Amino acid sequence: MKTLFLAFTTLLFTQFNALACTKKLVMGTNETNWAPYLIKQDGQFLGIEVDVVNSTFYGSTYCVEWVYFPSLSRVQEELKNGRVDITFAASFTEQRAQYAYFSLPYREEIMLLYKHKDAPDVTTLPAIFNKSHTTAVNRGSFFGDEFEQLRQPFFKQVILTAQAKNRFGMLDKKRVDYVIEDSVVAAHFAKKYNSIMKVNSIAPIHINNVHFMLSKKSLLPADVTAINQLIYKNKEAIKLIYQNN
Repeated sequence: MKTLFLAFTTLLFTQFNALACTKKLVMGTNETNWAPYLIKQDGQFLGIEVDVVNSTFYGSTYCVEWVYFPSLSRVQEELKNGRVDITFAASFTEQRAQYAYFSLPYREEIMLLYKHKDAPDVTTLPAIFNKSHTTAVNRGSFFGDEFEQLRQPFFKQVILTAQAKNRFGMLDKKRVDYVIEDSVVAAHFAKKYNSIMKVNSIAPIHINNVHFMLSKKSLLPADVTAINQLIYKNKEAIKLIYQNN
């Protein structure tokens, strides 16, 4: 029933914006099974992030077209070249800021460490790599300065994947020892696999605000201002979406 409601709601937003919008934004994503944030079902993108995008742009002059790419790095390359206008759930980095604008933050992301039940508990990130364990992460994502400093010398132990379902599937089969993942996404997959658990002996790997990332090639500072105003205007509706999920 909830899926049908989400599909119906998405359809209503799409029809409304098709009539009201004067500028199309191509929203790039590499996810099709990033539950509960985003899934692709029967050709439609559904989930919390889709609901947030719909709420943000509802009734505005913008309409959003979701387009899938096979990896986050590909999404960012398309954004850099202006073939993608916007992407979501983006962490700010100086490197990305060279080719993209960042909106106001619209939610907080908490990245935690998860393990197979047979993997040892650790209290620090270096302990993972010093003991030759492997960790799966989302290709192209940022996990904080400490992880970035470790991933270069221990690159063979960092397994890059495009989708959360692949990371947790590998963890369940012991093809990797750990996964670093958004806490909301990880909680969803931990329910699916009895072998997966959160590592409580280590602090969150990274806590940060997430933003819309906007192409400097295809959008103007005026667009950033307008989108920031939409985020601020709809902040209570956005907050309610996350609370209800």
